[in-house]
Amino acid sequence: MELYILDSLYRRVEVVDVFESLIWAERFSSIGDFELHILSSFENRNRFKEGVNLASNVSNRIMTVETVEDITDEEGRRILKVTGVSFENILKQRIAAFNNDGTWERWVSSNTNPVAIAQALFNYICVTGGLNAGDVISPLIIGDFYPTDTIANPSETLVYTPNIQDLYTALKDLCDAFSIGFRFVRHPATNLLYFNFYMGSDRTTGQTFLPAVVFSPDLDNLRNTNRLASSSLYKNVAYVINDTDHEIVYAQDIDPGIESFERRVLLVVVDNDLTSDQMIQRGKDELAKHRKFEALDGQLPTITQYRYEVDYFLGDLVELRDDDGTTSQMQVTEQIFVHDKEGERAYPTLSINTFVTPGSWIAWDFAQEWDDLTTEEWEDLP
Repeated sequence: MELYILDSLYRRVEVVDVFESLIWAERFSSIGDFELHILSSFENRNRFKEGVNLASNVSNRIMTVETVEDITDEEGRRILKVTGVSFENILKQRIAAFNNDGTWERWVSSNTNPVAIAQALFNYICVTGGLNAGDVISPLIIGDFYPTDTIANPSETLVYTPNIQDLYTALKDLCDAFSIGFRFVRHPATNLLYFNFYMGSDRTTGQTFLPAVVFSPDLDNLRNTNRLASSSLYKNVAYVINDTDHEIVYAQDIDPGIESFERRVLLVVVDNDLTSDQMIQRGKDELAKHRKFEALDGQLPTITQYRYEVDYFLGDLVELRDDDGTTSQMQVTEQIFVHDKEGERAYPTLSINTFVTPGSWIAWDFAQEWDDLTTEEWEDLP
């Protein structure tokens, strides 16, 4: 694993291939980060300073050095601990708002689909400099050089009116609600910087367009797995209120008749000037932050048939088959690379998408009791 120090045009000007350890993590719809441990020498202290941009031979993302610590390890050696974040962090340094003849107001989207809304908000702030010309990110190409996604953009139309806040939060709230990713990437051949929103591709056995990617203990392609499931923050109904009105919003696929212990209510207080549609959308956005959570991470073997950004990418749907026969559709939400004294390792993080239990239908609600279904509901099952 190699690190490259970049110049202001994102060209490689120096290779760093001798270090104690490196952890490099990039994410589907969040800021990535890295941590480098390297001997504290005069040369290295001059190489790694705040603001220096780094690339890697295992990734097209760019990381920026934020913190440099000169520490002494257990063996008495002076070590530089260098940490930083990916370029998506620049979105935290911009504000989401609309400039109305010098008065900054909340930005209001047109009634269109979520990807178009996210792109329009990004363009207004970072491409045209709607608030200030200094916010423009340049040079930048809107688009990407990856294979075309096979998961379609969300078709739902909505009006999005985020609070005046940092651009990262405004975009992430919208993107998380519809499983949209965003990324800054550097073209390895041209060194040009790209930005785009993306959905990922379906690489499960339920499709035939792309080769399937299946992780399973039986296939020996995912080791040392850790699985986490939690419903501690789960909500399925949002009561959206202001001083004059209210809306009741249900999470996706939740029956409005849900009641008793199954009904988990989230209170969302909004401003009085929101329309009914905007209040409903705010409820959906907040419910998206309170989903049930299930994720799995594991180590890829040194020799594996699946290569990151060749056979699978962030945002892709893949399959996980447990040794108990359970199959899950999982989304690749994070990719971590580690290089230390034990060698090089890669760790994908897979987040739950759809459960498929043995002998059941793909759309089956595994929390439902058989006796609870009516004759009509049985007839509606595939």
